[in-house]
This record gives sequence, C-alpha cells and structure tokens, in this order.
Amino acid sequence: MQDKPILFMSPGSHHSRRVTLLVHELELELDERVVGVRPPGMGGENEQPEFLKINPAGKVPVLQDGELVLSESNAIMTYLAETYGPTPLWPHGAAERARIAQWQFFQAAHISPTADGLLYENVVKPMMGQAADRGAVERLTASFHRWCRVLETGLDADNYLTGAQLTCADLSVACAFMYDRAAQLPLAEHPPVQAWYKRIQSRPSWVATEPPTQPLEG
Repeated sequence: MQDKPILFMSPGSHHSRRVTLLVHELELELDERVVGVRPPGMGGENEQPEFLKINPAGKVPVLQDGELVLSESNAIMTYLAETYGPTPLWPHGAAERARIAQWQFFQAAHISPTADGLLYENVVKPMMGQAADRGAVERLTASFHRWCRVLETGLDADNYLTGAQLTCADLSVACAFMYDRAAQLPLAEHPPVQAWYKRIQSRPSWVATEPPTQPLEG
C-alpha cells in the first residue's frame, strides 16, 4: 500500500492554509506534519538541517508525494487538484484553469505582500516594541484598496472570482485575508469583497482549518 503524501505545514501560516483548505474540500487523507516556523535567525524548525534538506528555502508548505517534493502553495494546489481530481475547484478546460491561475498569481504578487505588510506594521512591530511606520501603513492601505477594487471586477454579478462556482482561485486569495482584523485590513470599505470573504469563512473547510489559537487576534 502506497504511503500517504506528506504535507509539512504550519497551522498559523496562510500559505499552508490554502493547501489544507483544498485538502479538506477534496476530502484527501494526507500525513500533515506541523513545522515550528519562526523568522530567520530565531531557531525555528524551519531552519534546522533536516527541514532544509526538504526545502532549502526554509518555508512551508512543502508536499512530499513519493519521490516528488514540491513547495509553493499554489503549485501544490495545482498538483493535488490535478492528481486527486477531477474537481470543480480546478476545471478541466485550459481557459478556465488559466483564469484561476491568473487570480493565484495576482494573490501572490499583490494581495499577499500588501496584507502581510500591514500585518507586519500593525502587529509584528508593536509586538517587538517598535512603532508602526505611518507612512508605510498609508502606502500599504492605498495599495490594499487598489487591489480590492481589482477583486471587485472579478466578483461583479458573481459569487466567486471566476463565476458561480468556488475554485482554487477563491481559496488562494481568501487565505491572504486570514488575519484581517489584526492587520486592520479595511475590507468593510469593499462590500463585494467582504461578502465574498464571509462566504468562504462559512465553509466547513475554513472552520476545520482554523488555527487552534489565534495569537495575532488577542
């Protein structure tokens, strides 16, 4: 009997969560192994030689399926959907898949860096006894509004980013908003995006992948 694929992950990582969301949506059985991730130089498990042999970048998630070792959350999602599908989350047609990938690239290039930047300024810096850079916060907030307006074009008259059906695009983008309250993301100023996000949050997969503790929400 073939061993289960192994997913090295961290429950508090939004990059890990988009993969575990898909795992729950597909009802897959993976061997999930939690990695104690910490920033560079702080002695996390992600910096240990054993883990660096798996992913030299020292980041999660990482999927190991037989001889395949794959990092980067959206690449892992594509592999799982294609290998363990078929699934409406990753439709068969090339055009449909390209539209999903477009939003995943958009998330990685624009949404996540902006949301992560606001999280760093509004949460991480105060935790380290440092004041937020108000200029940086203003610039990041302006960018956040810009990218949300782009998201609204995808949600116009539709329930999800590529139409009436939930896809991997929605899972990828939604996870970037995982710490919306702590990071002070102004989602309320974008009602279509906020309503869409609440639809994702109501799904059993989102509830099942909620981190056991939310230290950034306190």
